[in-house]
Amino acid sequence: MNYSQNFLVDQEIISRIVGYASELRPLIEIGCGKGNLSRFLNPDVCIELDSRLLPFLSQYNPVQGDARKLPVSRGQIVSSLPYSITSDFFVEVSRLDSFPRLLLVLQEDFVNKILDYPTFLSFLLNYYYRISELMVIPPKAFRPVPKVFSSLVLLERRRNYNEIVTEIIKCLSSYRNKTLKNASQLCGLSSTETRRVRDFKPWMVTELLGSVGISSA
Repeated sequence: MNYSQNFLVDQEIISRIVGYASELRPLIEIGCGKGNLSRFLNPDVCIELDSRLLPFLSQYNPVQGDARKLPVSRGQIVSSLPYSITSDFFVEVSRLDSFPRLLLVLQEDFVNKILDYPTFLSFLLNYYYRISELMVIPPKAFRPVPKVFSSLVLLERRRNYNEIVTEIIKCLSSYRNKTLKNASQLCGLSSTETRRVRDFKPWMVTELLGSVGISSA
């Protein structure tokens, strides 16, 4: 099976990532690979899907598992996520209030979208997290070398999960080309706002919700 992994090998980049990790424990590393980052992070648990890599991780409490179905329940997550599962991972982890801090290496294009392009996922992440882009990572920092740049991003939890709000965000996002007035009616809500849903940047999500009568603490 192809797990579409690109392993971080640049020691300077690895050192900077470790420097951004906080002292919050337990520290959960996802996609540990051969332990290039693990040996400096010293995670409490290493989650790795590829069973062939588990022997490299024996001293870090390895667990064979999928980031889309987390086998742990709390902690700080540090990960260089496989690009193919990024969206699924975020939908899963957004439901889990017990992971207050995510330090992630993500595809730069994906990061640009969640910061600037109005979609369900970008609204969702900006609602539940403070998002800080810490640095850009060039392709040559990985093996095999990917075709894209990556970014190190910090996501800090700021709201507890709310199923009702999440469903409202999901519904409104599905009508991004409509005015918020029309989209809200289709979602069983009410608004006088004439701007289109797509006119709201992801970081404006609380304004979007406020326009349909949903307050955000």
